[in-house]
Amino acid sequence: MPAPKLFEWQTWSTAYLDQDGQLLRLTLADDETYRLETQLEDVSDALIQAALLYEDKDFYDHSGVDFSAIGRAFWHTYVVKNRQIGGSTITMQVARMSTGIDSSHIPGKMQQMLYALWIEAHYSKQEILTAYLNHLPYGGNIEGIEAASLIYFNKPAAQLNTAEAMALAVIPQNPSKRSPLTTTGYTHLMEARARLLQLWQEEYGEDTYGKNKQLTQWFDLPLHFRSPRQLPFEAPHFVNHLQQTRPYAQNRLLTSIKLPQQKRLEAWVDRYLSNTQTLGYRNASVLLLNHHTMEVEAWVGSADFFDDEISGQVDGVTAKRSPGSTLKPFVYALAMDQGLIHPLSLLKDTPSRFAAYTPENYDLAYAGPINATNALITSRNVPAIRLAAQLNTPNLYQLLEQAGVTDMKARNHYGLSTVLGGMETSMLELVRLYAMLANLGKFQSEQLIHSQALRVKENTLLTPESAWLTYQMLSQNPATDQRVLSKATNASLTDGSSSNNPIAWKTGTSFAFRDAWSVGFDDQYVLAVWVGNFDGEGNPNLVGRKAAAPLFFNIFRDLQSTKVQSARVQSPKVRRTKESNPVDLTLPPEQLGLNVKKVDICEATGFLPGKHCPMTVKSWFIPGVSPIKTGNVFRAVPVNIQSGKRACRHQPGKTRLDVYEFWPSDLSRLFQMAGIQRKQPPEYEADCQLEQLSADATPPRITTPVKGLVYFLTEDEEQLPFEAILDADVKHAYWFLDGSFIGKSTPNKPLFWNAKPGHYLLTVTDDHGLTDSIELEVQKI
Repeated sequence: MPAPKLFEWQTWSTAYLDQDGQLLRLTLADDETYRLETQLEDVSDALIQAALLYEDKDFYDHSGVDFSAIGRAFWHTYVVKNRQIGGSTITMQVARMSTGIDSSHIPGKMQQMLYALWIEAHYSKQEILTAYLNHLPYGGNIEGIEAASLIYFNKPAAQLNTAEAMALAVIPQNPSKRSPLTTTGYTHLMEARARLLQLWQEEYGEDTYGKNKQLTQWFDLPLHFRSPRQLPFEAPHFVNHLQQTRPYAQNRLLTSIKLPQQKRLEAWVDRYLSNTQTLGYRNASVLLLNHHTMEVEAWVGSADFFDDEISGQVDGVTAKRSPGSTLKPFVYALAMDQGLIHPLSLLKDTPSRFAAYTPENYDLAYAGPINATNALITSRNVPAIRLAAQLNTPNLYQLLEQAGVTDMKARNHYGLSTVLGGMETSMLELVRLYAMLANLGKFQSEQLIHSQALRVKENTLLTPESAWLTYQMLSQNPATDQRVLSKATNASLTDGSSSNNPIAWKTGTSFAFRDAWSVGFDDQYVLAVWVGNFDGEGNPNLVGRKAAAPLFFNIFRDLQSTKVQSARVQSPKVRRTKESNPVDLTLPPEQLGLNVKKVDICEATGFLPGKHCPMTVKSWFIPGVSPIKTGNVFRAVPVNIQSGKRACRHQPGKTRLDVYEFWPSDLSRLFQMAGIQRKQPPEYEADCQLEQLSADATPPRITTPVKGLVYFLTEDEEQLPFEAILDADVKHAYWFLDGSFIGKSTPNKPLFWNAKPGHYLLTVTDDHGLTDSIELEVQKI
């Protein structure tokens, strides 16, 4: 005969545990029963001995049926009729539990005996005992020794002591009468355990237990049983996510969560929202990831899972929302990878138009010329959009695609608005991206299951150099003002760029003030904070730096303080690590193997300093990649001592050499708009020759029309603007089409030409006689 199927219909619970084995949640099996599968080697010897002694002392000696026990049971039940005795062996009980046989009458008992013999013919004693221990009833909807041990005593069955083991051993014989959760049930349970203790002593003697105490002394201590209603329900959104992504997980699942971290972050969220409730935002989500191990150590999906008024069961960690400006760092990283900028490159923050898209800054103002680092940490929109428009392959959309951002529409659906949060992402996706910066360009997926071996697939999406430079830029972002929250929570913050443990971070604010973000990382953790309302209600207080950053820094400083204290008391010999060559961001770049160097940069221009640059600063650059060239803004010009005008040439005694700033016309206009005065060169003397004027001058550069574009007309004639960037002392630009003069313009003011279809050579010539030319093609639609 084939082997009988044992409990093949059975489904199991899952015990979700934190990294240290603390229970987060115990789920129900499909039949609403708590039932955990375990192996015989994972059950304490005391429980196994107690169960065999109480239920089937000769288990290893019979072939499934103890006929002498059956005879005694028949005699007492049907002949003497003094009490009902079952006489079932452990194998017979497995037969009954597995098949549902009614063994309360003689035919059923005979069927049970035959089935037990059949089981014994095909299964080992260990397999039968394992099946038995996994399906014993322990009262209510609790089955199996592992579930009973975890629920009642908050420990696995392997850790049961003798007193606890004997208590659990006697419950299955009468689980309703001996329920440990009622007063009378507890009394009956203790009485049955006392009888088992007597059997134990007769069989094994008076064993010692614990610190030289007799076994009976431990049995005088009360046992504390936990009710299933008291089971923990920790990290609810995280466990729900695991259930959705791993629906067939069984038994004990050791997750990446660290319960102390989880509770710490939940407390910070609750405290923060309580102290800021007058500001109108009612919810927050937080995610903490260890970028050394890529393990998620805390996952706070909402402020209160059970609060329906805030839609608390919605998971803010996986929900798609506008990320605001939190994606800007990746534009700068790509731009540095592609040789467009270095950290101190001068960028333009001016009103700009990109086809039909006209971006604006958050404050509706413009900073004019601004270096890349300041543009990033002050979150200027226009410079970021300008950089994004210049990116080649990969661009920001392609980087997000490679990083696994889901539910993306076609690239042209977003255009350049992706930089400012036009594409929705989840907090989990953002944390992955920032972890890539922390891991020097290596993109890795997060780990939700704890393992001593780091098994993470790596995909390099940025060079280590550009990722590290972005980290350096973001770490200069100062911490937000914390006075209100610090007073309320007795917390204090230092600057965000602390030399000991810098935090590289960025804020984000979505359109219409629906979402406030703060995301960043230090040498170990990536932390993301979202503050808002799940109903999408706008609120002018929902600004990243004001709403999310205070909570972000309170959590991060708490983490850093805890980490320092832990490092002081924890011995390196017992410190558990599973990092696979983790990046230590506190090391200098040469020890990280980075191809970066520091050079002197002219502070005002972002170029290599010429001999007349008034002030230099140190800037990182990537040799062979970063756009490093010598600037021509600061020039020494001869000035006539008597007239004060610019001389044609230097004549010692008659002229002196003074340094002036020769900013191109577009930047000169930005300085004027920003109210910044620059030292302009004086006019030339009247008798200077053209070749003298152009000796140190910078040639003009045509910016409109754009080189390589074809311009289409809807009418027979339409006006097309001609515009060029001119040197600082140029007063006019002269325009020619195919050698024919068509007009002149002044700096920062275009010349409008009545365009006609055709192919032309467009040339501009400035006052110094310097020129620039492009080919222009105009077509009729």
